[in-house]
Amino acid sequence: MIDTKGIFASRTIWSNGIGLAALLLSILGFDSSSLDAEPFLEAVTQLIAAWSFIASTIFRILATKQILN
Repeated sequence: MIDTKGIFASRTIWSNGIGLAALLLSILGFDSSSLDAEPFLEAVTQLIAAWSFIASTIFRILATKQILN
């Protein structure tokens, strides 16, 4: 890995950000009352968070460029 890229070009950073946002929405009690499917939405946000962290690990393994500091 001798090439570099900006932090916002990193799929790892983006997938971690999405996962963190999903977790924060769940923790903060995102108001989904108008959708009338609270258990379903809770499961969806947890699945999004889980998948994003799995994806970030895969993206980091497959990365060919370092993130520029």
